[in-house]
Amino acid sequence: MKKRLSAILLALVLVFSCLSAGADPNGFADVLRSIDYGDAVTYVIGHKSPDADTIGTAMAYAHLLRQLGINAKAVATAEVNQETRYALDFYGLEPPEVISGAEGKQFVLVDHSEYSQALDGMKDARVVGIVDHHGIGDIRNTERIAVISLPVGATATIVYQLYLDCNVGIPKDMARVMLMSILSDTKGMTSNVTALDRRAYDCLLSVAEIDDIAALYAGMKDAKTSYEGMSPSQIYYLDYKEYLAGEYTFGIGDVYTNTEEHLMELVKMVEEAFPSLYATNNLDMLFCMVSTDEITRLIWYGEDAEKAVAESFPGYDGSGFLTFTPKASRKAVIVPPLTATLEKWTKQAIQSNPAESK
Repeated sequence: MKKRLSAILLALVLVFSCLSAGADPNGFADVLRSIDYGDAVTYVIGHKSPDADTIGTAMAYAHLLRQLGINAKAVATAEVNQETRYALDFYGLEPPEVISGAEGKQFVLVDHSEYSQALDGMKDARVVGIVDHHGIGDIRNTERIAVISLPVGATATIVYQLYLDCNVGIPKDMARVMLMSILSDTKGMTSNVTALDRRAYDCLLSVAEIDDIAALYAGMKDAKTSYEGMSPSQIYYLDYKEYLAGEYTFGIGDVYTNTEEHLMELVKMVEEAFPSLYATNNLDMLFCMVSTDEITRLIWYGEDAEKAVAESFPGYDGSGFLTFTPKASRKAVIVPPLTATLEKWTKQAIQSNPAESK
């Protein structure tokens, strides 16, 4: 009985510490309120090919802004993927509304800060905030806005911290969607996990009231790797992002599976689809990461793609693919060296012929 009482008291202390850690001593909530939102709806939206982190973060941050008196609404660029659908169904929650065309609307962007990854028309929209865990992109704004970026495992981790900083309580449903986001982007708390991600995960778990978090994540993984009835193109674009580096454009699909045997099947499928994908994409290079929990196979297509890989990843042996063990992160392992190489090429081209680049 004493042990059970101690466990209950410990859980209550944890919940209290999670929800009261941010006493808003610096008026962080007032800073967010000070932005000129006007009378328009502020749409909180993630990137194209929405994943669990971009959806969960949009839902949780829109809720936080509403608690601060801001007319915010979570929306999505497209229908949610299988993994996200599974988690939301598990929670009994509906996904955000899908909207098309950003022109003339007002947005807070989450989980991205690049026009190439944003809803079409974002250059003709008003951006009043950014919350992200990637590098700083090319979104431009001359107004003073809140740009919050931290190198953590999931964007939802930042939003968790913002709840604390604004002294806003986290309801069970928002704790659940943030957990969904963190589980997805950290591969079940095994990849790119920082101390802040760990704290967010532990605290949100204490609020979310989920009996078996391992079963939830197992279901999310199974849903994510269920490609039955999908074309190679649909599989490639499930988790896909585009990038601009200097004068070069490239896209990276991130495909996940449970077994190495299936990994090789997916690699072959995407390789066969690359020519048609490339013909319709209007980018300089295409890449695809096919991963299990243990490894990542990186493949590519495009005239200069292999040259970019050879310069970006020392030790490439010319085999036509790269294998990373353990599995690689797109944002931390693949994108930075490719971006550095392509920006270097652009600079060299300009220096050699200032009147004509690329």
